[in-house]
Amino acid sequence: MADIQAGFRGEQVDAAGEPLTCVGLAEQYLDRIAALDANLETGLPIQSMVSINPEWQAQAEALDVAFAASGPVGSLHCVPVILKDLYDTFDFPTTASSLALAGSQPPDDAFTVSRLREAGALILGKAGMSEYAYWTQSLNSVSQRIGTPYNTNMDAGGSSGGSAAAIAANFGLLGTGSDTCASIRLPPANNSLVGVRSTVGLVSQDGLVPLSHTMDVGGPITRTVRDAALMLDVMAGVDSADPRTHVADRSQPSSYVDFLDANALQGKRIGVLRSYGGTDAFGDNADVNASMTQALADLAAAGAEIVDPVILPNFSDISKLLIVQEFADHMDEYLASFDAPRDNTLDIFTSGLVHPFIEALIGASLLARDTTSASYFETLDEREALREYVEAGMDALGLDALVYPPVQEPAQPTGMVQTDNCSFSSTTAMPSIVVPAGFSSDTKPLPVGIEFFGRRWDEARLFAIAYAFEQATEHRRRPALPGDPAP
Repeated sequence: MADIQAGFRGEQVDAAGEPLTCVGLAEQYLDRIAALDANLETGLPIQSMVSINPEWQAQAEALDVAFAASGPVGSLHCVPVILKDLYDTFDFPTTASSLALAGSQPPDDAFTVSRLREAGALILGKAGMSEYAYWTQSLNSVSQRIGTPYNTNMDAGGSSGGSAAAIAANFGLLGTGSDTCASIRLPPANNSLVGVRSTVGLVSQDGLVPLSHTMDVGGPITRTVRDAALMLDVMAGVDSADPRTHVADRSQPSSYVDFLDANALQGKRIGVLRSYGGTDAFGDNADVNASMTQALADLAAAGAEIVDPVILPNFSDISKLLIVQEFADHMDEYLASFDAPRDNTLDIFTSGLVHPFIEALIGASLLARDTTSASYFETLDEREALREYVEAGMDALGLDALVYPPVQEPAQPTGMVQTDNCSFSSTTAMPSIVVPAGFSSDTKPLPVGIEFFGRRWDEARLFAIAYAFEQATEHRRRPALPGDPAP
C-alpha cells in the first residue's frame, strides 16, 4: 500500500513517466483481471471474480478530483478493494455467488463498505465464494469452483476463496472476507495471505449476507499484516444497525497499526494447542507439520517462550450446530430487508438454481431451523462457558496467545475437503490471525499458514505477535502467473 500512496504523492511515476492517477491505477488492475482470471495456461482458470463495479471509473475520477483539490480522501485513498460477494453495495448487485440471487440489488452499502469508501478506497469489484458462505471449498452455482493461483487445479478454499485468490493474484490490493467457520482463515492459508477473524462484535454485520449471526465476522484479507491492521482500523466500529457492536466490554484501540513491532515476540508466552476436545489440532501432513515445527523454532528465536503442549480436553464444537439452526431464519431476515429476488430461504432452496451440494445443506438447515427453543439458548450459554474455559486455560499457563495450523493439509482439488481447526475460534467468538508459514514440497509448492489465537477483544496483541513473526520469517512469495516475472 505504501507504493500506491507514494505514487499519488508523485514520488513514483507510471510507465509513461507520469504521476499515478486513480483511474490509471484501476485500469492496470482491471487489465490484469481480464488477462489472468480466466486464463487456461496454468491449468484450470482461477475464476475469482464475480463482477466489476460498473461505476468504478466515475468513482476513480472523483477521487482524482478530490486529490487534486485537497490531497488524499483518507487512509485508503484509491486503494483497489475486492469485496467478497456477500457485502452489500448500493451500486452493483450482491449475489452470494448464487444464480438464485442474480441481480439482487440492496439499497445501500454495508456498514463496512461505507467506511471503506469514506476512507477513500475504490471498490473495484466482487469476488466469488462458496455459495451462501456454506462450505469450506468454493462450490457455487456461478463459477462452480475457484482455484488458488499457486496451482489453479487446487481449490482456493471457502468460503472467502475468491477474495483470497484475487488478492494473491494481485487483482486488487485489499480484500474483504467473512468467517463463520474457517472462511477468513483457510483461504488465506491456501493463498499465502493474512486473514483476520476478530472478536464477534468488533466489526458490524450490517449489510452482510448472513450464515450465522452468532458466529459471522467480516474482516480483511491482505498480503501483509500492516495492510490488515490498516484495513481493520477502517472496518471496525460501533454501528447503530448491529447491536453486537454495542456490548459493554467492547474494546478497540485508536489504531492497530500502533501495535506493530518487529520485536514484539520478546518475552511472549505462546502455547502450542495440540488438542481440544479430543481433536488433534495438527494432523499428520508432513509438509504442514514441518512448517509448524519451523515456525515454533522461529518464534523461539525471536524471543518467545514456547509452552508445548496445550491440551483442552473439555472443549466442545458447537459451531456447526448453530450454523444449521440459524441459517434459514437469519437469511429470511436479510431477504425481507429489501426488494430481494427471493422471498425467503425456502424460495432459494426450491429455485433449482443452487449448486446441488449447497442446496442439500440449505435443505438440512430448513429442517433444523431453530432460534427460539430453550435448547437453542442453552447452546448459546454453552458457547459462553466454552470461551471462559479456554481463557481460563490460557490464564493458568500465563499465555499471550495460542498457535496451531488453521488447516491440516495444503490446498486440495475441489471436492477433496481439507481438515481445518475453524471451530476453535468460531465456537468461542475469540479472535485469531492467520499469516503465511511456508510452502509444501509439491512440484508446484502450495502455501501453508499459521494461526495465532487470543483472548476476546485482544486483537492488538495478536497483531503485534503476527507482525513480529511475519517480519522474522518473510514467508510470503507471490504465485507464478503467465506474463509475470519469476517469483
